[in-house]
Amino acid sequence: MNTTPLELRREDLFASPIYRGSDKSFLHLDKDCDKIIDKIKKTNKDKLAKGEIDNLPNSYHSDNLWQHEKFKPFVEFVMQQMWNILYWQGYNLINKRPMLQECWVQEFPEEGGFHDVHIHSNNHMSGFYFLQCSKKTSKPHFHDPRPGKMMTDLPMKNKKEINYGTNQIHYPVKPGDFIFFNSYLPHAYSHHKGKEKFRFIHFNMQATTDPGNVKNVEDKN
Repeated sequence: MNTTPLELRREDLFASPIYRGSDKSFLHLDKDCDKIIDKIKKTNKDKLAKGEIDNLPNSYHSDNLWQHEKFKPFVEFVMQQMWNILYWQGYNLINKRPMLQECWVQEFPEEGGFHDVHIHSNNHMSGFYFLQCSKKTSKPHFHDPRPGKMMTDLPMKNKKEINYGTNQIHYPVKPGDFIFFNSYLPHAYSHHKGKEKFRFIHFNMQATTDPGNVKNVEDKN
């Protein structure tokens, strides 16, 4: 029997890329978020006192930030970044325009905040911008989106290594960090066990049908 290994060519198809970067120029928005979050906390405490809710939520969640004038430059920036990513990924964006579906600030309460695994259906791109965080706070987790793999998955030789069989990954983050990803990618946030604040802005965008004038970046690949 021939036991010589066959020379194989690997083709990395159907990837689920995650894009990371940092820009501290938007960290000043954290002060504007203070007022928004404080108002949400007061509303929840009042509801708890009146018996309208049984418990305080596992995270504080604002309304859409594009309603606030000070956030418009940030909104325009993240929309262009996500649009660029879709363009780089090869999508035909003719007669499409970016529409920001949601953009909110979220803060986990001390020792206990978390977010279960979920996706953002009816969107194409999603992302986070981190305002307050450290090595002791919660972390974003991303999960393999392929259901077929989950049904027949095998244990990993070394769970600390990131390779082709890895089914979950998490990132340590710092203030000013951006993470962008396709909205189909399942993600979650680990339990917040620290006493420091964990606050970030979350946003979702859809490429909707419209012959709007959207500027594309040149494909450098």
